[in-house]
Amino acid sequence: MHLKCAIIDDDSLFTQIIEHYLSSVDMIHVDGIYHDPTEALNKINFNEIDFLFLDMEMPGMSGISFLNSLTVVPPIVVVSGKKSYGVDAFEYNAIDYLHKPISNARFLKAVSKIKMFFEKTKAPETSLEQNIFIKHEGIHIRLAVNDINIIRANDNDITVVANGKSYKTHLRLKDIYELLPQTEFMQVHRSFIVQLSKIDKVDGEVIEINGRTIPVSRTYLSKLYERLRIK
Repeated sequence: MHLKCAIIDDDSLFTQIIEHYLSSVDMIHVDGIYHDPTEALNKINFNEIDFLFLDMEMPGMSGISFLNSLTVVPPIVVVSGKKSYGVDAFEYNAIDYLHKPISNARFLKAVSKIKMFFEKTKAPETSLEQNIFIKHEGIHIRLAVNDINIIRANDNDITVVANGKSYKTHLRLKDIYELLPQTEFMQVHRSFIVQLSKIDKVDGEVIEINGRTIPVSRTYLSKLYERLRIK
């Protein structure tokens, strides 16, 4: 098991201690350390991290305010110099509650809880039951993979069409393709990825999904026909 986390705490000494403790834990990788929660909101890629170490007391924005600003709250390990945030931790289904200062022994106990949590929650699921997060209009939105029909590249952005709605996000086509089960999706043009099971019609070098026509490049045409079992 390999997990990615982000640490959000205005106390630089504490973040150094946590990073040091984590250096001996092979299964957890620190993806980012943020001393400013506003910066964390703007820079964390919630598609790529598994959980947060989150301080409850930070200037400008508290840990609770940070959580309340999220559309979907990721798993968290609550960190605080006070014990009074236990109820808040419970309400947000925190994996653990770490009261500063934190010894290495207590931290390793938290690591055990983190491992147990993800062993339970990361149970195998079919590819189309998965979800991805995309950032649309400044908000991270969860999309069910099975709801995605078409993905179109537009200059430096992509548009994801899911359940009849369009979501524009700042990603490259290849980046979102890597997040999807490629047994179910296929790139059919330099600007288009489609979910194969959503294709309604195939007419030469054009396919149709929910009334929308999508061109198929000759580069991908034979592979598309092969995957759709068209003779």
